[in-house]
Amino acid sequence: MSVIDTQSQRRAVTTDTDQEVVLRLDSVDKKYPGVHAIKGVSLDVRRGEVHALVGQNGAGKSTLVGIAAGSITADSGAVEIGGARTSHPTPQWCREQGLAIVYQEPALLPDLTVAENMRLSMPNHRRPAVKDQIGWATKILDRWNSVASIDPGTPVRELQPDARFVVEIAKALAEEPKVIVLDEPTEHLLPAAVTELFRLISELIDSGGAVVYISHRLNEVKQIAHTVSVLRDGALVGTFAGADVTEQDVVNLVVGKELTRTYTRAEASTVTLGDTLLDVADFSGSRFSDVDFSVRSGEIIGFAGVEGQGQREVLRALGGLVSNRGTVTLAGRNVKTSSPTAALAGGIAYLSHDRHNEGILPGLSLRENASLSALDRISRFGVIRGYRERKITSQAFAAMRVKAPSPEVDISTLSGGNQQKVVLSRVLMAESELILADEPTQGVDIGAREEIYSILRETAAGGSAIIVLSSSAAELEQLCDRVIVFSRGTVAKELSGEDLSEHGIAQAVLSATSSRSRVEATLAKVTLGRKIARNDLAPAAILATATILLGIVAISQSEFYLTTRNFGLILPLLATLMFFAMAQQVVMMIGGIDLSVGPLAGLLVVVGSFVLSAYKTPVGMLLGLIVLVVVAAVVGAVNWTLAVVVKINPLIATLVTYTAIQGIAYLLRPLPDGTIDPVFLSYVGSKLGFVPVMVIVAIAVAVILEVSMYRSIFGIRLRATGSAQDTADRIGVRTKRITLAAYVGCSILIVPAALLLMAQAGTGNASIGDSYTLASIGAAVLGGASIFGGRGSFVGACFGAVLVIQINTVVQFLDLPLYWQQWLLGALTVAAAALYSRTRTLTERS
Repeated sequence: MSVIDTQSQRRAVTTDTDQEVVLRLDSVDKKYPGVHAIKGVSLDVRRGEVHALVGQNGAGKSTLVGIAAGSITADSGAVEIGGARTSHPTPQWCREQGLAIVYQEPALLPDLTVAENMRLSMPNHRRPAVKDQIGWATKILDRWNSVASIDPGTPVRELQPDARFVVEIAKALAEEPKVIVLDEPTEHLLPAAVTELFRLISELIDSGGAVVYISHRLNEVKQIAHTVSVLRDGALVGTFAGADVTEQDVVNLVVGKELTRTYTRAEASTVTLGDTLLDVADFSGSRFSDVDFSVRSGEIIGFAGVEGQGQREVLRALGGLVSNRGTVTLAGRNVKTSSPTAALAGGIAYLSHDRHNEGILPGLSLRENASLSALDRISRFGVIRGYRERKITSQAFAAMRVKAPSPEVDISTLSGGNQQKVVLSRVLMAESELILADEPTQGVDIGAREEIYSILRETAAGGSAIIVLSSSAAELEQLCDRVIVFSRGTVAKELSGEDLSEHGIAQAVLSATSSRSRVEATLAKVTLGRKIARNDLAPAAILATATILLGIVAISQSEFYLTTRNFGLILPLLATLMFFAMAQQVVMMIGGIDLSVGPLAGLLVVVGSFVLSAYKTPVGMLLGLIVLVVVAAVVGAVNWTLAVVVKINPLIATLVTYTAIQGIAYLLRPLPDGTIDPVFLSYVGSKLGFVPVMVIVAIAVAVILEVSMYRSIFGIRLRATGSAQDTADRIGVRTKRITLAAYVGCSILIVPAALLLMAQAGTGNASIGDSYTLASIGAAVLGGASIFGGRGSFVGACFGAVLVIQINTVVQFLDLPLYWQQWLLGALTVAAAALYSRTRTLTERS
């Protein structure tokens, strides 16, 4: 398939100094513990060329372009973009100079919408106003309308992998960069989207731009590259004119030796297959129905079809990841596929195509990632046998040729291809009778691909059955004994023998259906239920309903509930908890929890008993308020230092602060003492009718913060930091500053809560705020906050506070023991967290 015209594709590579160098890497060097990742590489990329960068997994390609994009800091060397040069590039600097990058794993924030992601990554001079971002993103995505249907208002977490890549590529091209880096851009794209990408690359080249193209698909490299640079073991082997090297030449340069296929279709006829091992009958589910097929022992069959025809859903259903009904028989026994655990217990192992989200376990070592599926084999009486674990994982890594300094390094430090090898090792180590391989060679180099083919064949020869789903007809031809073609959720055709060829598969796929050839990122029709479920304000509506129901119960039990006296008592308590809940919500937005908010309030009340004492002048009272704000800001800065700079877990860090500031408060006031100016407190406790002014202030603050979360650049960056901090760093968000602002902002929001506590106590009391710590966490969680960050609502947190106060009030009116307050609050918090989690999970899966 040729997309770029022949003249453009075969444009001569020139070394004429008149042709402008838009990207230059000068003697770049990078070392990691045990690995010399980049060895003094110098590289020039010129205007008007597609410069391909090829090499094996672990050769240093992604590290090199990460240095060029500022997301990885080189040990030495310099980066030059459009004539601007620096030895310490940052993502923001590189973007402003005209470099855009599409990473191997999309740099998208899952809890932000498509439009917010696209806007956030733009250079300042191209960033639209928040109110215009939906229309702006729609115009950009319209260029992909022939292959992609993506709603800019959809949260990225709801997109399928192929749709995420379309968004990532679209936003990079929208920057109109001088040079764009594409790191494995076609791994998740449908053929139609690849065609569209190549067309847009051609337009960029014709307009004077440049492209750095990284791919293991050498046919694509030969198709579009004017220049080819080869990396091997972190060093630059050489740079060649694309027209002067063959695909086999590139393969030999990449692996450093002559490489041929290890297995051909001709050899398949010599393999003896066993009896039927898997039998699937009347298998139905979402997007597929009445699927019947069987697989023999030792056989590898392939699933093919235009994306969206049900083949992936069938594979995932067999692995227990999609709800299904029907009969699955393996080795003569019925197997339950209601969950991945049940499927694995029945002898079915699944390799996901979404390695980043469903494959690797970040934070665990290579050894731990690989051995998870073989725990029964390496343990005795529930205790892991370390020697046995190290032996079988080392053998698996050697067979897969995993490149890593040690099996003990974090898997997230490896290249994508090596991560894929580790995940495949885990699947094979399960020694299951049926292996489901969804895009098994995705993101791996040509040498590793042949190794994976050989290993799968050896596994099948050992008696297992294997089902491979691949978007590559060439891969299916080389690997499979039979290929099943799907159309509209059913089996449309089966290919074997002479019919099983790359051409035959492609023809069968195209003739089997005229249905979907576009990426359907979301459901064709977004239902009202889905809109409500994805909205962060949805929990507030649930809480309001629960509050009203409890109110009805209280009214039925006591006439006193609906009196101004009762509301005069509970509304000041409500205002206090609302400020606590909003403060907690700020930190929870970045994935933290602040345990120090209660003692901080006590400390501020104690300090207030000194700096806001009676008979001070108005100026003195103002200075006293400033002192309280400064004390709060210092506590927030200490929390940030411990959590971010010292890198203590936020819970532990704020627990340390909790103890320290509580000790300081008791040191200043061992017992309640001192008098806070009553005139000042009368202003704090002033009312409009029976409604305290501070309740109105709290509501106003909640609305302002809620709007700022979605309409201000700071609010979007705050959500981005909590959604995926590493990704936010890569796109230029200064996450350390955002995190500092969150901790300090949390502490400052405690100041009005402390003023309300002063109005209640009138004196310095070190313990007066202690009970609000857990209550603030409960209110924020009830309001929809995620403990992992990125999601939540300040309005929801206030409604959570309303429900907490309502529970406490109703328990008293019903004459129940006080421990019922804790029981009800705990039960509702758990129920709310479970409900929100389940709702969001169903929304994302749909």
